[in-house]
This record gives sequence, structure tokens and C-alpha cells, in this order.
Amino acid sequence: MITRGMNTTGLGLGLMVLALLWLCPGGLSAEPMTDRQAARHVLDRLGFGPGPGEVDRVAEMGWEAWVRQQMASREIDNDKTNKYVLEHFPSLAMTMEQVWAEYYPRYENEPPTQEEIKNRNKLRYDLNKELTGSVIYRAVYSERRFEEVMAEFWRNHFNIDQGKDQVQYLAAHYEQAVIRKYMFGDFADMLMASARHPAMLIYLDNDVSQKPLSDREQRMLVRFENKKYQPRSVMALGRQRGLNENYARELMELHTLGVANENRKGGYTQRDVTELARLLTGWTAGRSGDSMMGGGDGYGFRFRESVHDDEPKRVLGMSFRGNEGEAGGVRFIKALAEHKQTARFISTKLCRYLVCDDPPTELIDEVAQVFEDTDGDLAAVYEAILFSDAFMDSANYRAKFRTPFEFVVASLRATNAHMTSFNGTREALRRMGQPVYGCVDPTGYSDTAEAWLDPGVLVYRWDFALRLAQGKVGGVKVPGTFWKDMPKDDPAKLKQALAEALLAEGTQTEGWDTIESALGKKPEPKQAAGMVLGSPMFQEQ
Repeated sequence: MITRGMNTTGLGLGLMVLALLWLCPGGLSAEPMTDRQAARHVLDRLGFGPGPGEVDRVAEMGWEAWVRQQMASREIDNDKTNKYVLEHFPSLAMTMEQVWAEYYPRYENEPPTQEEIKNRNKLRYDLNKELTGSVIYRAVYSERRFEEVMAEFWRNHFNIDQGKDQVQYLAAHYEQAVIRKYMFGDFADMLMASARHPAMLIYLDNDVSQKPLSDREQRMLVRFENKKYQPRSVMALGRQRGLNENYARELMELHTLGVANENRKGGYTQRDVTELARLLTGWTAGRSGDSMMGGGDGYGFRFRESVHDDEPKRVLGMSFRGNEGEAGGVRFIKALAEHKQTARFISTKLCRYLVCDDPPTELIDEVAQVFEDTDGDLAAVYEAILFSDAFMDSANYRAKFRTPFEFVVASLRATNAHMTSFNGTREALRRMGQPVYGCVDPTGYSDTAEAWLDPGVLVYRWDFALRLAQGKVGGVKVPGTFWKDMPKDDPAKLKQALAEALLAEGTQTEGWDTIESALGKKPEPKQAAGMVLGSPMFQEQ
């Protein structure tokens, strides 16, 4: 299917051929990267792609120096970006209690008026737009490039779906208090922050997980069933939903140890999942006078002793007496963070994200050892990857395929696009299958090529590329300075100008032949730019 507004003959056929070229790529050069290639490589992997002139600047300073600068991100002046975020996305600076008060106002009438309902719905919509807009804005304009790349990684690792229940009122705080606060700190701290954040507890249903009813409590329910009068204690028992294993399972499978495998040392069983779920009963969210998250927040994490399973438990060989309360869960989560298998699982994911889809075992071994030796110091783990031989191996140059988010941000950066709203980019990401904070599955979005190579989905990338170049993406404009030096009457010069502006290096014969065939003998610069942005040459990083 080709979307409306696209030429479904030559152009559409050309784009389909380009997809096949990516699916059947040529051999990789064994030659070391040039200085410009190394500059483009770090800008692609650690900065969502270069903007105008950035490859030259990084090549001049040296890729190692640029990476060191990005690793010390707090020393980079980012006031312009921070000021914009505070001004346009105020919820990002609010406590959870403040968000509830501002975006979930109490109804003045009972039942509420249509106007009250309409106003609350609008506020909720505005709140959701603030978070997604802030993510897009920061990725495109922040000077702290590597921060944004790693924020995207951890959003998917500790995924929550903004669209589920009350998560929509908590996701902005989660972004700030979990992802951004700890992504250059210790993994154990980030894991604990996610485990105690209401957004995660509600997303994975731990907020409603409660100890199973005892035989005595079951008999009480039966005794008062269908009776007009029920004691409050019995009514409370009737509201209990019982044990929920969702968070316990994902805590081990997705956040720490990886997929359970009975043949792998350190694997866990279904019994471990159930026992962990029992251990974490009572970990919930709400308002509390003395057990709230974040000090001054009236709403936050809360441990409810009354629904906690206080019977003895055993998880992954660790014993719990049953009377430890919240401390038992804390002890186990800390143990998970320090587990050897967690070190390897997290290291493998980071190597896959930053190096290649199938990272070498030797690299994973080295990085996992750094993870263990530093007790999960994430900055040290990143450094071990970025200054490894594998990271700068020419075989890994342009060896990864951009996700929709990476593609959209790279396109906006490459064209130096100006954004006045984020509706057009939000819609584009939705159509491409990667709405920000919109992944329903707790796995988060994949970052490997296989997940994104469906031609039926790729067509939306090509559509975005063409509309961006032609000024048809809502709220986005490519400035006139980008087009100023683009030749209109010389195809060869236009080809070279686009290669330098959008690909930051020379051309690839196979890809360019297809583009030139689709455009004809008198290519129009904006259409040609759209073709380059939508081509496999630009999708590679």
C-alpha cells in the first residue's frame, strides 16, 4: 500500500526496490573507519544522527574527545533546552500530587456536568501531549545527545504504557524520577526507583496484588454472602482481588535476569514468580501521611501491611521469614540488581543497542565483568562499550537499522528542522508503530532491524520523509537555508549536495541508481531530499 499523495508508479516502485536493497545488503569493508566515518558513527549511535556541519566539527575534535564530552553531560550547557521544557511542558517539573491537582480536578457537581467532564478529558489529553512532546523535543534539540539516546534505551527497558489507567497521570514524573535521574548512576538505584514508582506498579498491576484469603476469611465471606448487613471487615475482604504475578514476572524476565531458561545457570521457575509476587504484596500506590514517595509528595509509593502476605517464602534460594514486610522486597530487589545473570542480561542489551544487533560474546563478557566489578555503575558500563574495539570496528559501521523514533529524530536533525508543535511527529510515530510511551507490551519497543523491516510499515517512513522535505508535516518546517545551495538544474551536483547534507559522506551506487531512476532526468530538490531520507542509506546507522 502506498499512502495518498505519493507517486504510486515510478516513485513507489523505487522505494520498494530500496527496501529490498536493505534486506539484501552488500558486503562490509574490512578497512578501518576514516575520521569522518568515525565522526558520523558516534553521532549516529550516540546522538540520533548528525545535524548540518556536525560531522566536520566532530572529525576535527576527534571522536574520542566528543564521546568524553558527552559522557560528562552535566558539564554541557543545556539551558536553552531546559528552559523550553519548563515553559512548554510544565508537568515534567511537578510532583505526582501536583499533577493530580492540576490535570485531574475534582468535580464540583454530582453527577458532573458535561462541561466538567469535557474539561477533565482535555486536561488529560494535554498532559499526555506534554510528555510525548518533551521526549521528541529533547531528542531533537538537546545538546546532551548521549543522554537522550540512553533515555530512549531505558524507557524501553523499564517500559510503561501511558495509556493504561492512572499511568497517564504518573508517566511524566516517572520519566524524570526514574529514567532521567538514574540513567548515569547505579543500576540498582534505577531498579529500585522503578519498583517503587506508582506508574510501574499500576502498569503491571502490583498495586492490586494482595495476599490470598485464608480458609477462615473464605468462610466469613460465605457466611455473610447475600446478607443485607455485612461487617466492614467482611466487605473489605470481598474487595480483595488476590495475588497478581505480572510485576513479579517482568521484574525478573525483563528488568533483571532475562527470560527463564531451565538449562541456564541461575534460571528461575514459575514457583519463584509466585513466591516473589507474594513477597511484593502490599507494594502499592496512594496517599499516605508518612510513607509517601519523594518526601513532599502527598501521592506516591505506599506499603500496605494489611494486604501483605506475611507467611514464609523462598525465592531463587533466598529465604524470607514473612514478618519482614516491605524490607523483604527491598532485600530481594537489591539481590537481583547484584545477580551475575542480571549483569550479563543488561550488558547484552546495551551492547546490542550501541554496537550491533548480534554483539560478539567477547564484548559482552568484558562489559558484564565491568558491571559486576563496579556494582552496576552505568557510566562505567557505557564507557566500557564505547571505548571497546568492537564499537569502532568498521564491520559495525552503519550496521544497525534505525527504529521509527530514531529515524524521525535523525530526519529532523539532518534537515535542521524547526518545530512549532509536535502533533505531526506524534502522528507519524504512531503510524510507524512506535508512539512515545505507547508500547502496550512490557517488553518495550525492539531496537533490532528485524522488528522494523516490514515493507507495509516502511511505507510510512517514506511518506514522512517526502512530506517533511515538502513542508507537509504538521508543526515542522525545513528552513530555507537548507535549500539555499541545492542545485536545481544539475542532477550530478544535486546528488553530491544531498549526500553531503543528509548522509554526511559519499554515495552508494546501488541506492543512488534507484533514486535517480525514480526521479528522472530533472530531479526536484525537495522530492530528491525526501527520497534520500526515505532510502536505506539514511535508515542505516
